[in-house]
Amino acid sequence: MVNIPANVIELMNKEGTVKALVTSSKKGMPHAIIAGTIMSPAPNTMVIGEVLMKVSSKNLKENEEAAFLITSGTEAYEINCKVKARLDKGPELDGMNKVLETMHMHAAAIWIFTVEAVFDQSASPKAGTKLA
Repeated sequence: MVNIPANVIELMNKEGTVKALVTSSKKGMPHAIIAGTIMSPAPNTMVIGEVLMKVSSKNLKENEEAAFLITSGTEAYEINCKVKARLDKGPELDGMNKVLETMHMHAAAIWIFTVEAVFDQSASPKAGTKLA
């Protein structure tokens, strides 16, 4: 388990940042989605609300490895993670659903991940550099 660098968390929290989750089936078929509920409540943890995530959720149940892509302009970071838990009830889910309610959305659960590695994937010579 590693910590996400502060500049990556800052970009993740910046308005207009594009955030994606990449999973793969147990047969290795990749699947990527854009998601607005991606966050990092602690430097070594990633969280996503399970909103319209049928394929991604199935994949995470079969294969606990996942990656998040955080990007804005030419700046981009890949965060490799492993599933820690899926919460389908509790105050964390209730809090997320309160926010999602304003967008007429609902999360069936929250996926929690431990961070395994962080890479710079910016459109620059730094692309592929391991940061954590």
